Amino acid sequence: MARRRYTVDDKRTARFEKEGRGQGAGEDYKSWLKIQDVPSRGRSHRLVGMTTGRVYHFMSDLERDLFLLLDWQESVIDLREQVPLDRNETARIAEALGIRHSKAPGASDPMVMTTDLVIDRRGQNGGETEAFAVKTAEDLEKPRTLHRLEIERRYWLDRGVPWSIVTRAELPRRMIANIAWVHGCHRLDGLSDAATAAIPRLLSEMNRHANLTLRSFCAAMDRQFDLADGETLALIRHLIATRTLRCDMATIMLNDRLPLTALSTAATLDRRERA
Repeated sequence: MARRRYTVDDKRTARFEKEGRGQGAGEDYKSWLKIQDVPSRGRSHRLVGMTTGRVYHFMSDLERDLFLLLDWQESVIDLREQVPLDRNETARIAEALGIRHSKAPGASDPMVMTTDLVIDRRGQNGGETEAFAVKTAEDLEKPRTLHRLEIERRYWLDRGVPWSIVTRAELPRRMIANIAWVHGCHRLDGLSDAATAAIPRLLSEMNRHANLTLRSFCAAMDRQFDLADGETLALIRHLIATRTLRCDMATIMLNDRLPLTALSTAATLDRRERA
């Protein structure tokens, strides 16, 4: 299949601006680029964020993985992907650096550059913003990519916003795999009323069956509460995603072979820490 060419010419830029792309915050933000607009660098992803509850668009596994890591952090209060940069400002920076600014074929104005992910988090002095460019190690060997990154770095430096490049080497694979395992269950969409009603009893039963694996426990609870196969497991994943159940996300590997002893309720964990 022919690879689609990534071009955002003057006409498309005007349409994106009219649609409100790159504007808003929280659940109202609209990504400047969506997965249907550009050829993906590998696999593209659409997923619902836990922090904002809106649909996100990611052009690669790396972008998705960084998002999962940041979306899990409790200090993060907003995440925005494909954030457009003021092209008058990036053109000025490029000229000062002696770097050619990207343009779409036949376009009269510079192409709008974007930053892969920008977040807001709670800090000691109020809200703080951070910006991230996501690149593969191979990307960083390309002079043209380095030129664009330098424009981007200067752009955020002028605004006093910390900016960094993230590659696969900076991402904790096990923790991201664990977050991915529970992330899609943050909401209770698709589960029966009987399943959601069973949550309090499910937490109680966990203390009585600590010797079981997650697979055995979930199969038993599906039968006990007359739930569809897999509903208890979905509930467990939801409870981890919402931090009702706690575990060491950085070191264990979440799957249905996990012993129940690896999971603790928030209340149990608090009692252990006070002891």
